[in-house]
Amino acid sequence: MSSFETTTGADGDSGKVDETEISLTFRKGLQVMMAFDGDDRQLTLAEIARKTGLNRSVARRLVRTLLQMGILRETGQRFEMTVGVLRLARGFTDGHRIAQIIQPILRRTSETISENVSFALRDGIDATYVAHAQVKGSFTLNRVAIGTHVPLASTAAGHAILAHVGAGDWPEGVERGPELEDAIARVHQRGFAYLADGLIDGVSSVAFPVFRANGVIEGAVSILFPTDRFDPAEMPGSLIAELRQCAVDIGTSL
Repeated sequence: MSSFETTTGADGDSGKVDETEISLTFRKGLQVMMAFDGDDRQLTLAEIARKTGLNRSVARRLVRTLLQMGILRETGQRFEMTVGVLRLARGFTDGHRIAQIIQPILRRTSETISENVSFALRDGIDATYVAHAQVKGSFTLNRVAIGTHVPLASTAAGHAILAHVGAGDWPEGVERGPELEDAIARVHQRGFAYLADGLIDGVSSVAFPVFRANGVIEGAVSILFPTDRFDPAEMPGSLIAELRQCAVDIGTSL
């Protein structure tokens, strides 16, 4: 439950939440919702209880509550999310102006460089994709979608973010070993992150950090491509320039 056990104040520091200040029932309800993912679209009550570690009677009450709220629906002995869950994300997408501003920026860049371009935000020890622009016929992965989260420590987007995280804001749970330190040093040297054969063999990525107006790192824009397409020392200048400008434009809009 890493994303629910820390809180970030105005100064960017994070710390453990006082258990007396949180609703354990609400947290359990979120656990039930998070049990539904790309691998488990439909779950039985027993499966929900097993995945969340909750008592079956507790899981049943939470499921019934989510059914009443229109977040879940029941099909036979199984449950699944409804489109109603998207109402919970509206405050975030509207607040970040994903559709109005960020998506058009990604689309423009994607069409200019003829590559799929994604925008991910820092999310605990992960980076979570919140927007994606695709060019017809270009290289893509069906694993990359809105809501997909990838480890900061082993992705180009993550390296672009970690390279600009202050020592006091380093995410707990990310080990700062020699290999990661070298990757971060290369980000500072190049101005962008390049990772060959990262999470998937044969697939490499390039990512640029996205900063808020106050200079705080927020996320990264990135592209994926077959490893043999580009060499990090010979990346096309026009592609690099467009991705850098895309990151700047998104950062300005946040």
